[in-house]
Amino acid sequence: MASEKQRIIIKFMILGLGILCLLIMVGIAGFYKLVLYNVPAVKVESLSMDQKLVITIPKGSTLNEISHILEESGVIENARLFVYAAKYLNAEKNLKAGQYLLPAHASNHQILRTLQNALPQSIRVTIPEGKDMGFIVRAIKSKLPIDTAQFMRTVRDSALCAQFRIKANSLFGYLMPNTYFLDPGMNERDIVRVMVREFNNFFDSVLYNRAEQMNFTSHQVVTLASIIEGETAEEDERYYVSAVYHNRLRKNMPLQADPTIQFIISDGPRRLYHKDLEMNNPYNTYRYKGLPPGPINNPGKASILAALYPAKVDYLYMVADGSGKHIFSRTLAEHLKAKKQLDKLRKNIKRSRD
Repeated sequence: MASEKQRIIIKFMILGLGILCLLIMVGIAGFYKLVLYNVPAVKVESLSMDQKLVITIPKGSTLNEISHILEESGVIENARLFVYAAKYLNAEKNLKAGQYLLPAHASNHQILRTLQNALPQSIRVTIPEGKDMGFIVRAIKSKLPIDTAQFMRTVRDSALCAQFRIKANSLFGYLMPNTYFLDPGMNERDIVRVMVREFNNFFDSVLYNRAEQMNFTSHQVVTLASIIEGETAEEDERYYVSAVYHNRLRKNMPLQADPTIQFIISDGPRRLYHKDLEMNNPYNTYRYKGLPPGPINNPGKASILAALYPAKVDYLYMVADGSGKHIFSRTLAEHLKAKKQLDKLRKNIKRSRD
């Protein structure tokens, strides 16, 4: 009798163990089904079901880094669940770097398949430093079928400025010069977002803190950087040009920056005349003291850094020497002397050519 009872107990134990294993397997399957196919109810506020986000996966990114990029961008809701899904599908080492248009409402499974199988963007567009909107639109339109008017409306979209926490009524000046690899399916808004996100990635908390130390807003920094960009392309001169403008601002002197005049004349760039310097325009830094209302071009990283870290010199004047560089002076007398010498040199050169 005892042996029969033991056999019954063993059968129940085996049955119970089997049920437990089955429940564990069902639980695991259910968990991974949730991980792979469930679309979180809350994704990115204000994005409709058919909208997409432009996401950049840097070369060499690990699975954890990719998951956090996607979570911070709002593509996925939980980075850890995304990692579980990638490991379950054995996709960890097959995720490709590049820029992607990813759905704002999609499952982890869909996102992983896209990053495994979709080709990264292959349309190369280079935006040099210091260019105006006309140049930027032409450069992009030569590679992608964008609508010029729509692109300009997007740049002037105050709601988009607010999304990027840019305290301005236009994104002009914040379209970071760089070489971009864009998706053929990108629209005007997608492209602008990529360029401004590149600016925000560069202008980090360290640079914001530096601006605050100088009692500058980020908009003022970008505005000054654009003037520096328009003044010189010489790497070693940017910080001296910056010093001249910072020194003049501290002394409440007009900047007298020629690039701001070039910005407001309709037939520039050209040689400036006295009448140009008398124009009644807030961007006329000969007539109005302080910085102009906003940027005059889209400055590059070097000019932004120069605006934030001017050389420790007491120059107040500069004059172009005709070779792309400048002669810097501390006093008006030194400045006038330098101009006189340059005028004489130019006359001699012209005479020898004639």
